[in-house]
Amino acid sequence: MAILIVAALAVITVTIYSRLTAANSAKAIQQNELVIPADSQITGASLGAKGQMVVIIEDKSGQQLWQLDASGKIQRKTRVTPQR
Repeated sequence: MAILIVAALAVITVTIYSRLTAANSAKAIQQNELVIPADSQITGASLGAKGQMVVIIEDKSGQQLWQLDASGKIQRKTRVTPQR
């Protein structure tokens, strides 16, 4: 009976320790800076399943679609301009 009690206490101790260390190694907050042109404004944004993002930026000459990867780096810029 004493062996079962010691085994149960060991399991509880290991479980508590693993949960405490998992909480400390939680994902760090990732901070990125996205610099857009001065005369522009963000009019829309969409987040994909794998962390990709599409940002719609509007300025005087039209709109731009910026595709960013999960780490926040710009992968592609597409300008949409009205026909004149």
